[in-house]
Amino acid sequence: MRTLNTILLFLLLSFSYIAHAQKYPVVVLPGEQKVLKPEIDTLWVLKDSQLKKAITAAKKLKITEEINAELYKKVDLLEQKNLIKDSLIIDLKEDRKFYENKWNTCQQDVDILIKQNKKQKLFKNVALAGIIVAFIAGFLIK
Repeated sequence: MRTLNTILLFLLLSFSYIAHAQKYPVVVLPGEQKVLKPEIDTLWVLKDSQLKKAITAAKKLKITEEINAELYKKVDLLEQKNLIKDSLIIDLKEDRKFYENKWNTCQQDVDILIKQNKKQKLFKNVALAGIIVAFIAGFLIK
């Protein structure tokens, strides 16, 4: 029972504190007087022009924060694209090395085939010359 009374007393005090709290903003018109209790908050007294500037600045700040958030999203997106492109570059470099190695191997094979072709041409020319010499020698010997 005692704890129940303590809880009820606590709730009653909480609600009474909330009921007596000042509601903001409090408008004080020119020539009017009000008593405000700055217990927790800081109170500011502003002219209409200052209030309009403060509201404009707050709206600009909100818009700027939204733009800033969008720009951060774009930066993240661009960083992701850069990572993807970097990995693509690495893959393409590996492919280039592979094809350069294949090209060099083929170039070596072509060089070998050119040397063999030159040898075959030489042997063919020697064989043709030998046939001609044998034919002429055959006529001369008869």
